[in-house]
Amino acid sequence: MARLGRRARAKRTKHIVLGTGLFLFVAAVAAGAAYFALSRPKPLNALNMCPAAGPAGHYVVLLDKTDPLTFTQKAALEVFVKELIEKRVPEGSLVSVFALGSDYKQNAEPVVELCNPGTGAGKDETTSNPRKLRERYEQQFAQPLKAQIDKLIAIESSKTSPIFEMLQLVAINGFRKNAIQGEHRLIVISDMLHNTDELSMFKQQFDFAAFHDSAYGKRTQVDLQGVSVELHYLMNYPQIQTRRNAGFWESYFEHAGARVVDVRPVEG
Repeated sequence: MARLGRRARAKRTKHIVLGTGLFLFVAAVAAGAAYFALSRPKPLNALNMCPAAGPAGHYVVLLDKTDPLTFTQKAALEVFVKELIEKRVPEGSLVSVFALGSDYKQNAEPVVELCNPGTGAGKDETTSNPRKLRERYEQQFAQPLKAQIDKLIAIESSKTSPIFEMLQLVAINGFRKNAIQGEHRLIVISDMLHNTDELSMFKQQFDFAAFHDSAYGKRTQVDLQGVSVELHYLMNYPQIQTRRNAGFWESYFEHAGARVVDVRPVEG
């Protein structure tokens, strides 16, 4: 085989170097494009700030507005809501807020539903704008949630408190309607004293077995499978908000497929 001359070898080497350089350049551009695509903030639903692929979890808050809050209860609620919004709800999770009022039919839908879009903390400034992300978080998530919850604080007492019916609607129009994967958590802020014509916990303390076997118990059964439940007691009637009352609700939620993970009184 004929040997290449010096000029031919130099030309071939030049082509190899140029080809290798071009390949490395294209690879670098592709890697950079992939990096920016992966690190760029994911698009959100403009209406509720939820990820386009769907929320990562679901937090439902049921706030009792059948009795006015005391000054101390209001202060405790403000601190709790701030902590819930700013520290507990993970980025990408949906928060649904329901009102517990005298007429459950008027409160069948959540008063607000928003996802935590993230504060921008820890985001790469070369691919995002942390300041704008923080503004979006405050203006389109934190502030609207706090404002809506503040509006639910009652001015006067109601004659009825249909807790069982509202829990059914929370299950239907909250958890089941959204059908979100991930963590499901129900936070109830109430005196936990159901009071309707069919059953009043002010008149007698029902044990769960008797309630479950009754016609009313069968009519108000609920499915909260896989939900973690927090009960935050507004201690308006401590003489009847006893351990027996808490035990009733623990049995109730267990039968519904849920698990009570926290029971605590609200100060005031």
